[in-house]
Amino acid sequence: MAEEHKLTRMVTLTLDPKRIPKRYRKHTDRYIRDCWCKMRVLLAREFGESLLFVGVLEFQKNGNAHLHLLVGRYIAQKWLSLAWQSIGGGQYVDIRFVDVHRVAAYLSHYLTGDKVSQTLELLPKRARIFTTSRSIVLWGKKKTSGWWLRRMGIETFYDAAPNPANVHFERVEDLKPFGLELLSYFESPPLQEDLGNRDVITVLRQALPIWKAETL
Repeated sequence: MAEEHKLTRMVTLTLDPKRIPKRYRKHTDRYIRDCWCKMRVLLAREFGESLLFVGVLEFQKNGNAHLHLLVGRYIAQKWLSLAWQSIGGGQYVDIRFVDVHRVAAYLSHYLTGDKVSQTLELLPKRARIFTTSRSIVLWGKKKTSGWWLRRMGIETFYDAAPNPANVHFERVEDLKPFGLELLSYFESPPLQEDLGNRDVITVLRQALPIWKAETL
């Protein structure tokens, strides 16, 4: 996703322990998420559009949370630092250019080993270690698959299969004089285009009037 959206700046946002409200002392991850929501509003106002980003939450040894983010545009470090402090963040802010083709190497440092184990232990159940802008989907929905109803000879399916496997033929008495065997089994999905794209619901709807007429 970083390569696709050209997220070539890596940002680290920290918290100042002195500025964390008492109600958040034990849940600094919630506080930094609240701060980040406010920061996104400031960024949108500054640049006139929502910021594309992928973020990873991490806990420091002292238990305070901080964010590592990949963003898709240049942001002046001075402006970023002042803006982050203005909404309750810490003084230490870092932003640097990263080679988008090596972005996995940069992030893997924060996504493996003891750092992740420690973060997952401190995170509440069902809380996410990742965060992204709405337009970026790290794991898209799986395409739904379904059954197709067909009533055809096996030869038709065989002809529509690009690479049939485990093909079996049976000897039939009537075909012996011709030196032929009957196709009885094979494994391979046929191409729907060759058979005609007709889903099971459509076929059943078309068959219902016929069944009703026969019943009557």
